[in-house]
Amino acid sequence: MDDKREIMSTKNSIYTLVRIAKTSDVPDLVPLMDQLGYPASHEELESRYKRFIKNDNYGVAVAVSEEKLIGFVAWSVSSLFVLDKVRFHIESLVVNEKYRGCGIGKKLMLFVEDIARDFSPAIIDLTSGLRRAKDGSHEFYKTLGYQNDGHMAKLYLRKEV
Repeated sequence: MDDKREIMSTKNSIYTLVRIAKTSDVPDLVPLMDQLGYPASHEELESRYKRFIKNDNYGVAVAVSEEKLIGFVAWSVSSLFVLDKVRFHIESLVVNEKYRGCGIGKKLMLFVEDIARDFSPAIIDLTSGLRRAKDGSHEFYKTLGYQNDGHMAKLYLRKEV
């Protein structure tokens, strides 16, 4: 993936650039992972990042403001068996707590949506834990058009092996 899809925003006077992440960004991702609730050491995250981006069409994009990394989104891509569509799954999305409410999360999601259009027809899905409801994450996704109701409502089940 290249940096051709840079998205700039000046909402609330915060100039923001969204671009594909680089390995050199990993140290700045560590505190964001902590804010997301998934703490990792630099070494763990660098190893995970390198393994993740080796997969075709997987990606990580970062939001940068004044040369400071303030958020990121990671996604994976797979072909669906039950539909003739490609599925983009948002693996993680976080914006530094000091910059929340400034449109950064929206810019990151729009970045992924733009990439997904190249695979059209495509769907984008994500999971957002119940603990995220109180911080407004569920409402944030709904304002972007993501839903979990009607005939497509989902029950998320999980088992670790």
